[in-house]
Amino acid sequence: MKWHVLGSASGLTVPNRFHSAYLLENKGKFLLIDAGDGVSYTLARQKKSPLAIESVLISHTHPDHVGGLPLLLQFMMMSGRKAPLDIFLPAFYKDFFVEQLYRFYIFPETWPFPIHIHTLEQSLLFWDSLQVTSFPTRHLSGVAETARRHGVGIESYGFRFQVGSRILVFTSDIQSVQAVSPHIQTADWLFIEGAHTSPDEICQFAVEKNIPHVRITHVPPELEKQDSTLAALAMKYGITDLKITFDGDVIEW
Repeated sequence: MKWHVLGSASGLTVPNRFHSAYLLENKGKFLLIDAGDGVSYTLARQKKSPLAIESVLISHTHPDHVGGLPLLLQFMMMSGRKAPLDIFLPAFYKDFFVEQLYRFYIFPETWPFPIHIHTLEQSLLFWDSLQVTSFPTRHLSGVAETARRHGVGIESYGFRFQVGSRILVFTSDIQSVQAVSPHIQTADWLFIEGAHTSPDEICQFAVEKNIPHVRITHVPPELEKQDSTLAALAMKYGITDLKITFDGDVIEW
């Protein structure tokens, strides 16, 4: 399995990063996690065919995590896609997204490939070997009252990917480290966002959960200037592999 970082920016648009998008590769087949702005450009630049994406998982519906999805569908269409595409979304967004597709002139009877919209389930199986478990991050709990007044849900998710005994955890946006802690036992790799937490909290969490490889993603600009701070924290907590994520990074796990 390979984990490709297509976009690692925080919610702030910056010139050196695209918004949230990650590609899990298995034998030439792709699972896309989030589809923030720039995902189509990055796929083209990295010469990764959109035709190889079998499914898309959307963690939550802030624009920096889902804004690139309509253009990605157009990219697939103009690349000659015929195979079905499965998109997994938070439950409250499913019906709205189906209606939104019509506004983009993506009609089932005329579009050249089927688009199947699903609500995220707690456990999903891909490629007969990849177990994906979603867990709540409570990222949107702060707007719960306003969201209810407008009839909008507040679901937001992270994902645990497991093949055999190997585990990679991607948190997406979180309310806090404490909010996701009960849902993460341990992992080989942790991709955890750095815009709503601190490097010190991340290090404490990694030690508590016995996670050896830690990547900070959803990177705000100020975090990019903290190399010396991160090195000192890694030494303090005994973490041998702590880094900031960059677009274009690839790990094998």
